[in-house]
Amino acid sequence: MTTALLYTLRMAGDLLVYSAFAAFFAACLGGQPVPLLVLLPAVCYGVSACFSQRRTLRTVCGAVSLLGLLLVPGWVDRAAYLSAAFYSLYLAWKGEYLLSADRQADVFLLFCKAYPAFAILLSLAWNGQIMLTVSLPLAVWAVLLQIFLMRILRQAPATYRSPGYLLANAGRMMLLGLLGFLVSRPAVLGAAQSAVGTVYFGLAVPVLTVPLSMLAWAAEHLLLPAFTAVLYWIASRSGNQDAASMMGAAGESISSNNFAPAVRPLLNGELLLKGAGVLLLGAGCIILFRHLLHRSKAPLAGEGPASMQQASRRGRRRWPSFFLSPNARVRRAYSRYLERQAHHGVDRQSSETSLDRLGRTPFLDPEAEQQLRRLYLKARYGEAATPQDAAAAERLEKALEQPEENHS
Repeated sequence: MTTALLYTLRMAGDLLVYSAFAAFFAACLGGQPVPLLVLLPAVCYGVSACFSQRRTLRTVCGAVSLLGLLLVPGWVDRAAYLSAAFYSLYLAWKGEYLLSADRQADVFLLFCKAYPAFAILLSLAWNGQIMLTVSLPLAVWAVLLQIFLMRILRQAPATYRSPGYLLANAGRMMLLGLLGFLVSRPAVLGAAQSAVGTVYFGLAVPVLTVPLSMLAWAAEHLLLPAFTAVLYWIASRSGNQDAASMMGAAGESISSNNFAPAVRPLLNGELLLKGAGVLLLGAGCIILFRHLLHRSKAPLAGEGPASMQQASRRGRRRWPSFFLSPNARVRRAYSRYLERQAHHGVDRQSSETSLDRLGRTPFLDPEAEQQLRRLYLKARYGEAATPQDAAAAERLEKALEQPEENHS
């Protein structure tokens, strides 16, 4: 039951990321997106994980998600739902059942980089109201679920598969989601806006205008007389006989241009309030996310020695191969191989070497493991891997991703 729940949450996180983009286009094209429909492919994928060693059964479980097309009203929503259903079905057919904090971190970081640009550009170019009411709520839930998965998957399998540990972390995330729901209510949002406006216009604006008022006073009473005196001196030196009257007219002309009206447009209170609100919200989200992500990573007491489940940070699938050096590509391929071993229950101990890892998973090709290890040692200690070595390491790692076919 715990296994099915974890894989359901993992697929729900992926589909929420997809829905944050797809729901916007579907709504703009006249569809009626139903966000809860993403749960059906996620549940089917979670159930199929219980039959991960039997391709036929897991594929049938994944195919059940296609029945959701009967519940989708229009062709636009059917097209959006079909992509989500095929994604979960493909992973079930392929047997891709990896639970990894590094994988979730990659999804989270990629989403945080792509979605803000997507939201801003399409809000300005197409429909900002749909972006705020349809896409943004799904994006928030996608972020919360990815943080939840990263948080629990950092622990050893014996820890994150514990029902008590899952319930404790799920409770915290639900409280955070409830807080976001309450803040979105018009009454709460109106009260918060009134409070912020009172503090801002009653305290912040007067304090912020003091330096500007001082500058305006200095310009009017110090700089202007000095400027007038310099002009008078220049006019008198040039032989102008009517320098005094000319300077008096210039002074009156300059004095008539009050500095206050030029300053007032800079103090657009509503614009500054919105900007301050956005900055405070962003800072609060960053602080909260860092707090959730950087909590203690040690396993619970009584679990025994810590097992290094997640792969090295170099193993994250963050950048395409084009942007990596051959050494980094080889080390990334080796890290993926370690993830594959961890997926099959072979946890990495802190005292193990690369030689100790060989043969730990019986159905992996031992010759491919040996070749990948030699390339890894060449890249790590010699820093002398070539592009050909990197390509070979990636081919070996992909071959080791198919343990069932290799074993047969």
